[in-house]
Amino acid sequence: MIEILNKDIFEISKLIKKNTITPVDLYNQYSKQINKFEHKISSFIEIYEDWEEKAHIAEKQILKGESKGPLHGIPIAVKDLVDIKGKVTTAGSKILKNNFSNEDADVIKALESSGAIIVGKTQMVEFAFGPHGINSNSEQTKNPWNLKFIPGGSSSGSAAAVGSNFSPIAIGSDTGGSIRMPASFCGVTGFKPSYNKLSTNGVFPLSWTLDTIGPIAKSTRDCAIFIQEVCKYQKNRDLDPFKGFNVDMLDNFDAILPVRLKVGIPTGKYFENIDPEINEVYQNSINLMRDNGAEIVEIDLEWLSLCRPVNVIITMAEAIKIHSKFLENNYSEYTYEVVSRLIAGEALSVQDYLGSLRVMNYFQEKIDEIYNEINIIACPTNPVLPDEIENYSKENMSNSLKVIGARIPAFTSIFNVTRQPSLSTRAGISKTGLPIGIMFTGKFDQDFGVLQVGNWFEKLNKDINNINPSMI
Repeated sequence: MIEILNKDIFEISKLIKKNTITPVDLYNQYSKQINKFEHKISSFIEIYEDWEEKAHIAEKQILKGESKGPLHGIPIAVKDLVDIKGKVTTAGSKILKNNFSNEDADVIKALESSGAIIVGKTQMVEFAFGPHGINSNSEQTKNPWNLKFIPGGSSSGSAAAVGSNFSPIAIGSDTGGSIRMPASFCGVTGFKPSYNKLSTNGVFPLSWTLDTIGPIAKSTRDCAIFIQEVCKYQKNRDLDPFKGFNVDMLDNFDAILPVRLKVGIPTGKYFENIDPEINEVYQNSINLMRDNGAEIVEIDLEWLSLCRPVNVIITMAEAIKIHSKFLENNYSEYTYEVVSRLIAGEALSVQDYLGSLRVMNYFQEKIDEIYNEINIIACPTNPVLPDEIENYSKENMSNSLKVIGARIPAFTSIFNVTRQPSLSTRAGISKTGLPIGIMFTGKFDQDFGVLQVGNWFEKLNKDINNINPSMI
């Protein structure tokens, strides 16, 4: 049997189309991997018993010539804030332990129409409120590259599952970087599409203004397949999600890059405050792109640093509104790390919130002008390397710098405020063997341009992307 664990969906779907492998083969290989390593990683809350049955159904459909597309028969893991009919959605909290869903979320309906098979629900930070991947409610999710380190959050289980080869793709959510941060820490690719491109109906909210959902996968082209298929089948269908481009062009991503790709490199103290190892990988990535024909353009984006407090204020103000009734009756059941953030939100005024919304609108207009000079912005995904899990005990988490002002989302959260499409992919490996990500961000509603550049960079950087976690 062909080994598929290190292949992406783009490759796997071609093999299925040729009848070289089947969805049952996928089930056998991924379930074997889960049985072998999940007890070390703790990426799942629940694995569904009907996975194998659905694989057999998909196999029969495909053999009869009834293929639904590139996701047909592909296993996908789902972050546990996305509703699946008849299943519990806990959002990583004890408070919702009996929260059975009456209806599928729009994204689940779309995926089932595409033929994808839901593997199960993945671990997450409680209520998606934290960048570290720490949740004291459950078995702690580990980083597959080193079990002592955090996986990043809040989509910790989704990133760890893909990084561990338990599933080729997973759903994450992103309010301040919760797809891209764990994707970077776990050495995989995560894509936050333009705001509102994918429906969040049936997804437990953290912030109505900032929430997005998107894929965590093994490659950029898999993220493109996910976006294309969900847009095709979701309730508010978008048959042209890439504005004139379509998935048939995936083979030619780099061939249709701009003749002279202009990559914007942000300057200013805010973007220079990064760990030395991350800076070294980042500079190597810039040089790699320059050596392969890109024009590197330095741009002063120090003003974007003001987006970070805007993200924090909007998130906290809306989160406290969402959780006000839960806090009245279930205060003691919240994890310490999340209730600390919610309490901080109570100090915000209406003026703080409305002022942040006004500033948000200003930044959205201002960042749009930058793309008259460049095609893409490239910066590190995270300014810091992942820390060890043991440093996030309740005692250490009482340090407000860790609870509220963490540096991890410093760059990712900016582009939630501007609502732009933003992708993290692996750029290098630290001296301690941990992945380091680079983030590409494009103009609003020009998602395909970001995916083009991400795919191009992955091909240039293929030697790094062929390295696998030593723990798996």
